[in-house]
Amino acid sequence: MLGLVPAIFGSCTKILDRQPLSSVTSDQLWGSSKAATAYLDGVQNDIMPCWPYGMGNPGGCSRVYNNWFWDGWVKNWQYVNFGTGNGTDEAISPHRYSDKVLLGTATYDWLENYDNAALGVKLNWAVNTYADIRGCNNILANIDKATFDPVAKNNIKGQALFWRAWAYNKLVKDVGGVPLILTPQDAVSDLTQIQMPRNKTSECVTQILKDLDDAIAVLPDSWSGADLGRIDKGAAMAFKGRVLLFFASPLFNSLGGIATWQKAYDANLAAKTFLDGHGKGLYPVYGDIWNVELNKEQIMFRRFTYPDAYYAAPGSAPLRYSADDWDNDMPSLELVNAYPMKDGSKFVPSAATYPTLFQNRDDRFYATIQYNGAPVQFTPKMVTNKEYYWSYLVNATFTAEGGVLGTFNKLTPGWVGEGMGELNGFFAKIKGVDRDAAVVEQSDVDWPEIRYAEVIMNLGEAANELGKSSEALQVLYDIRKRAGIAAGTGNYGITASSQVDIRTAYQDERFVEFAFEGKRWDDIRRWKRFDLLRGKQRHGLAITLKAGQTDPAPMDDINTVYNRFDYKVITTDKADLSIPDKMYLYGLPYSFLSRNPKLVQSKDWGGAFDPFQ
Repeated sequence: MLGLVPAIFGSCTKILDRQPLSSVTSDQLWGSSKAATAYLDGVQNDIMPCWPYGMGNPGGCSRVYNNWFWDGWVKNWQYVNFGTGNGTDEAISPHRYSDKVLLGTATYDWLENYDNAALGVKLNWAVNTYADIRGCNNILANIDKATFDPVAKNNIKGQALFWRAWAYNKLVKDVGGVPLILTPQDAVSDLTQIQMPRNKTSECVTQILKDLDDAIAVLPDSWSGADLGRIDKGAAMAFKGRVLLFFASPLFNSLGGIATWQKAYDANLAAKTFLDGHGKGLYPVYGDIWNVELNKEQIMFRRFTYPDAYYAAPGSAPLRYSADDWDNDMPSLELVNAYPMKDGSKFVPSAATYPTLFQNRDDRFYATIQYNGAPVQFTPKMVTNKEYYWSYLVNATFTAEGGVLGTFNKLTPGWVGEGMGELNGFFAKIKGVDRDAAVVEQSDVDWPEIRYAEVIMNLGEAANELGKSSEALQVLYDIRKRAGIAAGTGNYGITASSQVDIRTAYQDERFVEFAFEGKRWDDIRRWKRFDLLRGKQRHGLAITLKAGQTDPAPMDDINTVYNRFDYKVITTDKADLSIPDKMYLYGLPYSFLSRNPKLVQSKDWGGAFDPFQ
């Protein structure tokens, strides 16, 4: 183990918050279902995903997302963004401060050279996850001897098993095998007594799958009332499908038969069949998935209700409407270009098509991309001010590096500077912005961690790898039909027919279907597709008012005023991206290695541990 760590109990404003049970005896804890549930809630509150806001601490969810470290806002040292698109091709690099990982300059111990006190939680990545594991182990070691109702015991056991699997998966998918600890470790003064070496990756994944199978066997089919949002059988089955898909993919290449495409297919088919039988499915309006609570597409989700449960997300709205932060997840031009047209054809980017890039795109484009003059008022302040968001510049000049300097327009006053996010032309997260919140620090939109769309796309991707092309294509048709794309000849614009082409179609479709939902980085890693980033820069679109043109009115129709602007592609990185293959799996930071000498560094990072066994 990386060191003895205590169980953590949340104290943030979340729906499952409870006070630490420090004054409760063991007999009281395991003699009361309420006390034991409160103990479980401490783990769930700590580890349950929520909105991946780039400042790293969305409403107190300090470790909710699956990447290595959050970037904070000292972007010149950022490592891998914490659940935001800035570390992938979904978003631009704000201020031209490109991610060290993507530039190929990150080392496994680089973090030690910075102010650790300022970085805080970053050094606690595995330590905090092991705290959650220890909490689960405490429950699992005692729940069978609890004296309360057997149904309640099974419910608590199933959730603890799920969260232990979740915690280990979070570690293993990032670094490979880790010390596999399945029982509570006693407090000792000599830490060498509890230090353990890394288990093989295959051993860890086998345990993750066992925990999920054991959880599925005892979890309830569904919850109701105040318990909505807890893990149920369908959520556990869907997550098992996600785990198997990840380890079946090229990065781990079935892990010696532990996670084959057939196993991934079977798990996702079982999840889909179960969910179908319990009323789950694609919600008909894509943009409303995030606005209609408890809709049928939400499989695993975290609930928020202000003032009892909320989160702050100022980086998810333009500075004019947040006043605290800006330019997290500013859509890259690569993402904007990727959305299909309404007829299913590809958008063809060019100087001729950029002025009307917002016309006739699929529904997902309008639910995700805030473009210059978009007729969406996504905060009450915009409604009060009777305005849309305008992202064009005046007095703009273009740099030798390909960036832009300029002054923001008078309709939406902003900042001046090179590569600033708000000079990009786009803003994101319409589909996740709380349009009813008086201020963005009081947002309470539920976070859907697993959607039904993911379950069927996981199934379809596995089906394609097994040669079930018609089944794989049907999933793509269903996804595109829900996105409002015309059926055409029945293929919704999908022209792929070979296994290779269908594989590419899935990669393209996931890019737009799950934009800014924290999935892109893991997808790129599991596919071993760093070529999507390497050797190039990300781009934005500088939109400038033409000389002699007058500003539009705050609520003018962009369809009638788009020709008042010029559109120029700009680069947004400080250099071409050069991400090395060794970053498909991360090395252990020096602080972890020095804390536990039994840990061995991975091979690609100078050690002897093989994470692919």
